[in-house]
Amino acid sequence: RVFGCTLFGAYSNRILIPTVQLRKIPNCIDTYAKAAAFPAVSLTALYALHLAGYFPISSNSNGGGGGGGSRHQFTNKSILIHSAAGGVGGFLVQMSKILGLYVVGVVGSSSKVSDAEMLGCDVVIDKSTQNLWSAAETANPLNDGLYATVMDANGVSTLRRSYDHL
Repeated sequence: RVFGCTLFGAYSNRILIPTVQLRKIPNCIDTYAKAAAFPAVSLTALYALHLAGYFPISSNSNGGGGGGGSRHQFTNKSILIHSAAGGVGGFLVQMSKILGLYVVGVVGSSSKVSDAEMLGCDVVIDKSTQNLWSAAETANPLNDGLYATVMDANGVSTLRRSYDHL
């Protein structure tokens, strides 16, 4: 059982791709549908961090975290991630922790708080019980409530205020 990535032919019933583009499906992933989602959400998160200036990692990085060799050297190491317990958000949280960032995650319901904590958020804001923007400002006191990066795919409901916190 494997899953993989390809640039062309992904909607085909069958496709021939090089083995370097394949990965074994972990035992904890029980369906092909879940395995198929894995590259989409993880690569979306990786590309978002790349666009924000955190990648590429230099070839001398030992993979042990810390994000050595990032394209930009940020003095503000904080990131605000909306939907932190979701697919893309969950990968953003984990990758951000590997890069040594201070992660403030936002979730939309109390049932998702523990998931965001387990993924690695330093602080979790439950916007169903907290004022999102007041909590975002107090969650990041070292930088006056401002973040180096805000990852927000929620759209019009939060985007303007997210920009205000950069």
